[in-house]
Amino acid sequence: MSTLYSKEEIINLLSSKDVSEILSKYPLTSMLIFGSIITDEFTEESDVDLALIGDTSIKLDNILDLEIFFENLLNREIDILDLRSTNLDLFVKINVLNNGEVIYSTDNNKNFNIFYDETDRIYKENENFIYFRKVDVLS
Repeated sequence: MSTLYSKEEIINLLSSKDVSEILSKYPLTSMLIFGSIITDEFTEESDVDLALIGDTSIKLDNILDLEIFFENLLNREIDILDLRSTNLDLFVKINVLNNGEVIYSTDNNKNFNIFYDETDRIYKENENFIYFRKVDVLS
């Protein structure tokens, strides 16, 4: 029978040296956890949500490899987002950046902070458009 890890055990595994060594083989600089894993809503049925940041968008093959690796490691369903993906909605990026927790960084969060500032700037530059988009969607 597979081990069902607690929230704390999952976070410890994701933050471990062994996982860092695996992640270092991929073109990414930061990994964040977000969603129920960082709230009190995490249950035995919860998946684990991860977000990746690289210097550029991360190849789908790499994301799928990491999903399989983490599913085998944690015995849970894994959802991985590439925050640099142009297909990812700006609201999702903002939500992950504001509420997620960095658990892996190759550069002491330098690339994360640059990406955060870039995303925040884009959001602020488009705030009026975003407001009217929300109004249209809600009406």
